[in-house]
Amino acid sequence: MDNLEPEQHPKVGEFTRLRAAIADEPVRELFPFRFLAVNETFGRLVDATAYQILSAVGALPTNSGMSVQQAKKDLGIPWRRTIPLKFLYEKLSDSGILEREGIRYYPGDARPAEFEAVAAELAAREPGTAVAAEILRTLVDEAKTFFAGDATGDEILFAPQKLPLWLRYFSNDNLLYAINNKVGAEALSRLVPADGGPFEILEIGGGCGSAADLALRKLGSSVTRYRFTEVAETFARHGEKAARAAASPSTKVESARVDMTTPWEAQGIEPGTFDAVYSVNCFHVAPDLDFVIAEAAKALRPGGAIVVSECVRPTKLARPIHAEIIFDFLDSFTDVITDPVKRPTHGFLTPTAWRATFEAAGLGDVTVLPDVDTIAEDYPDFVVGAVTARAEGI
Repeated sequence: MDNLEPEQHPKVGEFTRLRAAIADEPVRELFPFRFLAVNETFGRLVDATAYQILSAVGALPTNSGMSVQQAKKDLGIPWRRTIPLKFLYEKLSDSGILEREGIRYYPGDARPAEFEAVAAELAAREPGTAVAAEILRTLVDEAKTFFAGDATGDEILFAPQKLPLWLRYFSNDNLLYAINNKVGAEALSRLVPADGGPFEILEIGGGCGSAADLALRKLGSSVTRYRFTEVAETFARHGEKAARAAASPSTKVESARVDMTTPWEAQGIEPGTFDAVYSVNCFHVAPDLDFVIAEAAKALRPGGAIVVSECVRPTKLARPIHAEIIFDFLDSFTDVITDPVKRPTHGFLTPTAWRATFEAAGLGDVTVLPDVDTIAEDYPDFVVGAVTARAEGI
């Protein structure tokens, strides 16, 4: 049930139009006002974070303006750190907090909200999302260390003491993250054979198990075999436990450590043995996405499908996605092979790029659930979708 009354949010009109644009009712119900309000609040928190980071490192533009290259030179910022720096400027420019003229940024008319106030609002709206504010606060606190080149984003964000944060972030209690698991589970459910025949799923990059948890609970005994894989040992233990707890008694649950960047068959994944290869918020970090998609396709039986549920960047509306503020600080997110058509930039892909990538691998019937590009024309902050592509049948 939706717990947000119309008078409780200034964007209720936009939320209503967005939901009306999702014709598929089961999918529409995955995006209640509750989620949309939290997502909008998180967007404002990202603006506040970006502003505080630039202020902390002395990179806020004055009336004379500032460019990324000038900030790099004046502040001695290492080259690789200019990727998140550029994101911060672009995000604030998109929000009107900064203005852009060519490559230079200037103070804008809008002002960001105060970080702690928005963080408190986020936690009040949905307590499970408070962890996102804690991670953003880490970025603010460690901004000087990061931009001085004294520590990488991975060293800062994935230090051992930060592990509890990520267990809470990659959780179905965190509505900001759980939405990808919900949409992915819905897409998977539409692949189950109508005759109740065997349905075997291989999950790649299962993390802490929140995607497996929702998928297995939704599909129940329809899943005859579920192979949970994750490369990071610290996450894998949690993920395997979650998958086994959620599975139907009739579902055979397997677990393995699989690195998607190296040949899968050598890691125990036999070609042509799965009806679906499933991945949530993982494939976009593949250094060579073509390789990963090719390996996933090999694992499919004839007529099987790949389901990728992620943030999806709208094709026509080139703008920063607020979720990227965290991941742009990680080399694993930015150090990827790009392609003018299949992968124009690092990070999250567009529907057009996903379609080109899948089709280049010989997969067809590519669909995006829901239609992110159409919805984003009226609501640019809509960036959630599950992309499905099928292998040829017999």
